[in-house]
Amino acid sequence: MEKVKKTILILILVIILIIIIVGIAALIIKGGSVKNLFSNQASGKYHLVYVQTGNGSASYYGQIIKEGENYVLLKDPGYINIQAAQKEGEQPQVSFALMKDEFFKPISEMKIYKSNIVFIQQLADDSPIVNFYKNQLSK
Repeated sequence: MEKVKKTILILILVIILIIIIVGIAALIIKGGSVKNLFSNQASGKYHLVYVQTGNGSASYYGQIIKEGENYVLLKDPGYINIQAAQKEGEQPQVSFALMKDEFFKPISEMKIYKSNIVFIQQLADDSPIVNFYKNQLSK
């Protein structure tokens, strides 16, 4: 009976060791790190990514679907478009546009290099931007 208990214990330890090795190998193959497994970017949430560009800055909105060592991948990137008032005394026109709707028809993912990111801010569920995305998805 003692021999059976030792065999079962050894078998359990070997299985645990195999699981750990497979997990580490998967991280290395995918180029990730343990930090990315527990990233503070909540899945399914929308974010503002404020980027420093060569000509100034830009704000992009969307879901962060992947984080690499040097970049974040933004799904369905969008931006706020502000058009100046046509007549004096009128308010400027503010709208939200998706990059995929631009005339050059980019795919719906944007890779943003971390060296250009100033900050990332998660949007509240009742944000007008989040509501826009929810309305787009329901179409």
